Amino acid sequence: MTPAARLAASIEIIAEILDRAAAADRVVAEWQRRSRYAGAKDRRAVAEQVYAVLREQGMRRWRVQQAGAELTPRLLVFADAATPLHVWRQLCDGSRYAPPPISEDEAAALSRLPSDEDAPLWARGNLPPSVAEMVQRAFGADTEMELAALNGRAPLDLRVNTLKTNRAIVLEQLQADGITAAITPFSPLGIRIPERVRLEMNDLYRDGLIEPQDEAAQLAGLLVDARPGEVVVDLCAGAGGKTLLLAACMRNQGELHAADNDQRRIDRLIPRLERAGVRNVTVHPADAMPDLLRKLEGQVDRVLLDVPCSGSGTWRRNPEARWRYDPASLDEVLRRQRGLLADGARLVRPGGRLVYATCSILPAENGEQADWFLNHHGEFTALPLAEAWGAAITDSRMRSGTRLSLTPYRHGTDGFFAAAFRRTGAGVAA
Repeated sequence: MTPAARLAASIEIIAEILDRAAAADRVVAEWQRRSRYAGAKDRRAVAEQVYAVLREQGMRRWRVQQAGAELTPRLLVFADAATPLHVWRQLCDGSRYAPPPISEDEAAALSRLPSDEDAPLWARGNLPPSVAEMVQRAFGADTEMELAALNGRAPLDLRVNTLKTNRAIVLEQLQADGITAAITPFSPLGIRIPERVRLEMNDLYRDGLIEPQDEAAQLAGLLVDARPGEVVVDLCAGAGGKTLLLAACMRNQGELHAADNDQRRIDRLIPRLERAGVRNVTVHPADAMPDLLRKLEGQVDRVLLDVPCSGSGTWRRNPEARWRYDPASLDEVLRRQRGLLADGARLVRPGGRLVYATCSILPAENGEQADWFLNHHGEFTALPLAEAWGAAITDSRMRSGTRLSLTPYRHGTDGFFAAAFRRTGAGVAA
């Protein structure tokens, strides 16, 4: 592909992402599948160009806004401060596979692009203005650094399936396959690969020895401290990443129940369980939640609630998602989270444990929800992290306080929040 053809492909993909409100990785993958003519270098170059635009979308939107022009996919691509107008004209010459020529209106807008010196926080941080204000509440003086990290590229984290192998063996095999890898800083189950690889082609993945899972999600799952022989419920299991972790912690012994109100996600869990060699999980259909709550009320040792949330902690993986987030939806999300907390609380036996988790960086979904829970459920107390971890996590940075708040800048993980609560009363201590 010529540079002009790569540019045309990038504009086409950006337009699809914006018009369809589709996930960027899905649109890029669809383009790659239907573009058989594109070589490996071309596919990589187009993907890199698309993500470069998405990771600088805030600045580009602001430049176009300040130029007084209407935002279009083409202008979003062209509003690159490092590329002069004459370069775009050369690339957009109207020849075969090239983008159509620059219009007079586009040229006028590009000639009026402002200096970046006066760009506001929301533009620099690549966030809608209202969301930038919410994030600033969470990070305070570290906001600029956290937003820069949230806008960076995420590594590929893997979780080793201890039902089948250990981390040393997996590392050795990855290195034998020519894949650069290292242990994660905090999780004893994690391996970090700085560059993306095609896991589905690797025997380690196909044989169920590894699963892709960000280190933050691993830590949230380990906070449950699920043990062999216990009764454990993953009440918002989704596609089951943490269910698999809990099963490994339980060594396939005891009862592990996986439930979610999205049947499509639950269906994706079944083959993952088989590949991982998990045998102690009961998967409940989406409409079985009321029966599960009645059957196990007051009998569960550990409940994990990785609740539906804004997903703001994962925005470095999905840079387009931040521009689709509607703060007006937050009240409904908070109401739903509180309903799930109430459901989870019903299940926990005296002395048992409930872990609340989100992949969010918004205070309203994190610490404020933990406060709400303690204020409305006096039968629970906050569990200190040092006690909750037990011997699983020994790093002192992870053991202070009662709430786990992970961020891309401070920890190199997705943004994640988790808090553990013990139900007081008679029974064995959690």
